[in-house]
Amino acid sequence: MRIAFFWTWEFSKSILEDLVKNYKEIEVSLVVSQIDKPTWRKQELLPTPIKEFALNNNLNVLQPEKLKENFELFDKLKSLSLDFIVVVAYWKIIPIEILEIPKYGCINIHGSILPNYRWASPIQESLKNWDKKTWLTIMYMSKWMDEWDILKIEEIEINILDKTPDIFAKFEQIWAKILVESLEKIISWKLKWISQDNSKATYCKKIEKEDGKIDFENENVEQIYNKFRAYFPWPWIWSFYKWKKLDITNCFFEENNIIFDEDFKLWDVVEFENEWKKEIWILCKWWILILYKVKLEWKKEMSIKDFLNWNKDFLEYNFILW
Repeated sequence: MRIAFFWTWEFSKSILEDLVKNYKEIEVSLVVSQIDKPTWRKQELLPTPIKEFALNNNLNVLQPEKLKENFELFDKLKSLSLDFIVVVAYWKIIPIEILEIPKYGCINIHGSILPNYRWASPIQESLKNWDKKTWLTIMYMSKWMDEWDILKIEEIEINILDKTPDIFAKFEQIWAKILVESLEKIISWKLKWISQDNSKATYCKKIEKEDGKIDFENENVEQIYNKFRAYFPWPWIWSFYKWKKLDITNCFFEENNIIFDEDFKLWDVVEFENEWKKEIWILCKWWILILYKVKLEWKKEMSIKDFLNWNKDFLEYNFILW
């Protein structure tokens, strides 16, 4: 079974590794990745994780800057006599000229139960909405993103501590297995597909840095915590502490059953201490956001205890009134 992969992300590497090592019926003829990009500090060009794995395992790699009207790429793909092209989180629209090349079609793996959460960030959207489960969908591709027939759906449980990397890790455990099973059934004409109900479609956009900003006046503590889960490890949830960006990199929430002095106000930072624990809280309406780790702009991540050692006036700081 000859396959080309259009993948980029770090989690894609582990899936490809599973396929290469454990599924000898799969021949990876080509890996297509995005172009190398500079690191944020030194601006050194580094290979994408999947390119690095492919090169270390003697797999052919291409990094086209564009797909549309890339006739050299079209000819290369045609020359490989591909059975399938598999696409996961490639971040570029696959043109119809490529979709028509493989013998049995192009397959997309998507992190939701379609037609829910089509497009760019289904896992993050599921966490933001406090869903108790998500799904992995294997589907045929068409020129319309995430709209074609569904081949297989696998359910995944979500617990309250799960963050975006945790959901990807759960997907990694089953991704390769259900992909290979689906491809084998397609070739043997044993797999039935299900058409999507487009009238029930919901959508999610590409995540931007600004999405992580906490709106203390309009978001409740559950929304803030779920944004933390969704935007871990980027773009985090964040606000400002004395004109500097403050990322909250680890937190939780609880119901507020403690009676505080009347001097404390909503969205104050307060210290709570008893014989069992000492914690730093942000007071929310009927709830508290418990801070464990933070990262101030241009500084390293640190525990909230260490942060207070350097920023004594963080206690009683108010995220709205400052």
